[in-house]
Amino acid sequence: MTTPQFPRPGEDPAGQLPAASQPPYQPGPGAPSHPARKRHRARNMLLTAVAVIAVVAVISSVAGNGGNGGKSHGSGGAPSANATTSAPATTGQSLGASAQQFVSDLQSSTLFNISSSTSDTQIASYGQQVCSMRQTGQQQTAAIAYTETTWSNMSPMLADAMTRLAEHDMCAGQLPEQTITYIVRGTSGAQVTYGPAGSDYNGNVPMRVTARLGNPEYYAINAQLQGGGYVRCSIEVDGVPLSTASASGGFNIASCEIGQDPITNLWENDNTG
Repeated sequence: MTTPQFPRPGEDPAGQLPAASQPPYQPGPGAPSHPARKRHRARNMLLTAVAVIAVVAVISSVAGNGGNGGKSHGSGGAPSANATTSAPATTGQSLGASAQQFVSDLQSSTLFNISSSTSDTQIASYGQQVCSMRQTGQQQTAAIAYTETTWSNMSPMLADAMTRLAEHDMCAGQLPEQTITYIVRGTSGAQVTYGPAGSDYNGNVPMRVTARLGNPEYYAINAQLQGGGYVRCSIEVDGVPLSTASASGGFNIASCEIGQDPITNLWENDNTG
């Protein structure tokens, strides 16, 4: 008969050492990892990946909206209620070629001081009105007067230059030849000489002579009384009076003279008498 074996003190019924005395589990070379640790590691990797994706998404969102103050418009979407838009600049695409040419010439000229707030459309509209006036038979002087009232602080000769530029660019058929007119009124018998520099034409009172405007050094009139009376002279360019003078009694002289400004080429009063 076999003698029963009882566990010694400190042993479990299976003959193993107590759990507390067992050495820790150490997988040998090539042994598989512990299943619980595999699950824990996989979970940590998943959480890390999710965190990285979330951070990248936040950074992309901030970078994409940096220029919009944090407001995203979305692809093809309408701007947000707080977004502001500026009015489109005038491109002149709605203007005809001749109007665009006039706008360009007027803005680029150093002769005219056009405000930056004046639109291309306003300039073109002015030019069209000048052409309309001339095409319906109104005189050049009327177009010049219209120019003076349309643009503030404009001298008559500058208004004449702008009128002619509008005609040149937008209705060349209405561009008249530039003229000079000598006018003398007063007591009959006054001795009158007139003309451009280097000439000495004789005239009688009353007198009105119109000629083609050239580029002499000056144009002048001298009207001298013969012992009494009254005399008045005037020189006009394109119908615009530039120089006037008068004299009365004895052998006094009324002298009128205009010359061209060397910078602007505009005619102006040179009369110092």
